Amino acid sequence: MNLLKTLFSRRWLGGTLLVLFAMGLFVRLGIWQLDRLDQRRAQNDQLRAVLDSPPLDLAQPLPEGAEALALLENRLATVTGQYDFAQERILLLQSWQGRPGVALVTPLLIEGMDEAPAPSGGEVAVLVNRGWVPQAEYEAGQLGSYQTETGVVQVDGYLALGQPRRGDSPEVAPQEIYRLDLEALAAALPYDLLPVVLIEAPTQEVELESPLHAAREVDLSEGPHLSYAWQWFIFCVLTGSLYLVFVRRSEQERPSPPTN
Repeated sequence: MNLLKTLFSRRWLGGTLLVLFAMGLFVRLGIWQLDRLDQRRAQNDQLRAVLDSPPLDLAQPLPEGAEALALLENRLATVTGQYDFAQERILLLQSWQGRPGVALVTPLLIEGMDEAPAPSGGEVAVLVNRGWVPQAEYEAGQLGSYQTETGVVQVDGYLALGQPRRGDSPEVAPQEIYRLDLEALAAALPYDLLPVVLIEAPTQEVELESPLHAAREVDLSEGPHLSYAWQWFIFCVLTGSLYLVFVRRSEQERPSPPTN
């Protein structure tokens, strides 16, 4: 009780209020990290539902709206159609295990879209990331050797979202791009484009020849939020405890006022 009075005495009131403010801030930061943890767990539950879903047939209508499309990311998908190599794009600045290279991004004209016609009444395509090729082959002009899948083919893979172009991105040639800006590409292509990208899955466990395909990698961890929350709560306890020890020792070492 005497210590409590001392903490709020004129001598210590300013320091006590400052320490209480700091402790409250630490507690708020800890609660914020717990909120982030709950959000991460909810996102993981949604992602598990996506991973457990059967492959999506891209000849069927896709859900509308940005939020619905976001839930399709990483979902397995399959599509049947024919590549339009004349409209192929080269995605620059792509690395594979530290090696520079490019990715082949090719529109695939989808078959079986009669039940879900395009808004324009024409053909519908989806961009397919066909894999990574070394930079040396790109610079040597050898990418044509990878345009052998003529006729109707079936492509299996997983879905990704586009990457809107940044305002400071440099202008590039029509066939060379730095990011998959689906809105810009849709305006440049002579058919309707689905608002997702199909990343072709590896054809075998170990691929030795280009184009190399990246397997689906998903992070279902809870992140560092719980450990960060504990750290903020510990800071709160330590701050209060050290302040109490400091005040008590200071009062004990304080010389007693002279008596008459």
